[in-house]
Amino acid sequence: MTSACPPEGGGVPGLVSVVLANWNGAAHAGRCLAALRAQTHPSVELLVVDNGSRDGSGAWWAAQPGVRCLRARRNRGFAWATNQGVGASRGEFICLCNVDAELDRDFLARALDRLRARPAAGSVAGRLRRAQGPRGGVVLDSAGHGITRSGWAYNRGAGELDDDRWDVAREVFGVCAAAAVYRRAMLQDVAVLGEVLPVEFFAYQEDVDLDWRARWRGWEAWYEPRATAIHHRGGSQGWRSAAIERHVLANRILLLARNADAATVIRRDGSAIVAFTLMRWGRAAIRRPSTLAAAALVARHLPRAWRARRLIRARRVVPPASVDRWLEPTPWRRWLRPPAPPV
Repeated sequence: MTSACPPEGGGVPGLVSVVLANWNGAAHAGRCLAALRAQTHPSVELLVVDNGSRDGSGAWWAAQPGVRCLRARRNRGFAWATNQGVGASRGEFICLCNVDAELDRDFLARALDRLRARPAAGSVAGRLRRAQGPRGGVVLDSAGHGITRSGWAYNRGAGELDDDRWDVAREVFGVCAAAAVYRRAMLQDVAVLGEVLPVEFFAYQEDVDLDWRARWRGWEAWYEPRATAIHHRGGSQGWRSAAIERHVLANRILLLARNADAATVIRRDGSAIVAFTLMRWGRAAIRRPSTLAAAALVARHLPRAWRARRLIRARRVVPPASVDRWLEPTPWRRWLRPPAPPV
């Protein structure tokens, strides 16, 4: 397999490398590929990393003309597979795209417009919609990432009607890797321990970790409403499984361990972090007691998280206040409802 981070250099000018991590995504593969081939941007390479799929989708991707497919023998996680694809890519820009995402034909072109207009922008979030909304209405899936003082990130606009509130491009904390475009130079700049995404996260929250590291290095993230797509969700694995929920719970702790500033987050908002974490862990345990095995994941990976933290802190180029301004009050009342799909 390839390196876990982009090769040195600016990449092929204008080329967008689309990287997909696939695991048993046969139900969405044809629709996803058709949308990628219909992109109006003229220079695209397609790389698929298959995580040992058992539904025939790995072989299907490998047989598609113009698709480079790397195949693993087992499921090593979204983060690992994405790192392999990014390491094999050649483009000046890299689009991370879930197999259950269906990009509208101008998605890449519109995202690149925003990146080129903002030299400090390292990433662009699209206007992701859900396949079906209530009573025929269009519902948002993500308009980029927000993050709270309790250290829990969320998809902006998730579950809300897609109306004119979301028509304006704006800077956001970060981007949802279900469909987002990154500047290659940014991914090279923020790689830690030789990785773009932390492999110990396996799945979920790894894109938020990337958001946070990019902020510490002074990169901007933007929401571009003209870059539209449908996110069907559930393309590779159901998020409500106990195994996935364990990763969601553990990764939020690891996310804080790697990125949170002790003075502006942990000391000031420590009580909120503890309370919200206990609330989420408690609710998960009531539904599935086996999710408490997330504690073992935290214990196993925390030493590596602390190692990464030292490297991230040493490479900061902005003061804590520059990142702290993105930390929003925790919406306790809203988040006491049943949980939405994790970011």
